[in-house]
Amino acid sequence: MTLYEIDSAITALIDPETGEVLDYEAFEALAFTREAKLENTALYIKNLDAEAAAIQAEEQALEARRKRAQNKAASLRAHLSQALSGEKFSTPRVAVSFRKSEALQILDIEKFIEWTRIEKHPEFLNFGRPIPNKTKIAAEIQGGMKIPGVTLETHNNIQIK
Repeated sequence: MTLYEIDSAITALIDPETGEVLDYEAFEALAFTREAKLENTALYIKNLDAEAAAIQAEEQALEARRKRAQNKAASLRAHLSQALSGEKFSTPRVAVSFRKSEALQILDIEKFIEWTRIEKHPEFLNFGRPIPNKTKIAAEIQGGMKIPGVTLETHNNIQIK
């Protein structure tokens, strides 16, 4: 029986006019059943809370392990990249190569924004707050345009397969 059914049965055993219990033995049995049901429900909630806390603790431990592994891999990747100095390295079990990428660096945002207003290049700014549109700026710098306060840096990114 559910708690609702137990409560309904207990209410049915009480005379609505006088408030007397019609069947005392049945009333006692239902009261005992209700108490056991409440206790079991509370214990089940306690178990679920404990399980959730254990899962959360394990998640935190796994997250810490993941971060340590990622940091160690990044450190070793930087060390390997420095040791190879951009040269390819290959064995039957691993291949290390490098690919070039470019990243736009805005050194002086105020100077850049002022330049976009003076030279009438609003396409280099996104709407809302003046945020540089790095994709368009990089394309123009690659095409030869000189923009003050902005540089295009070349990076050598290691790839391990």
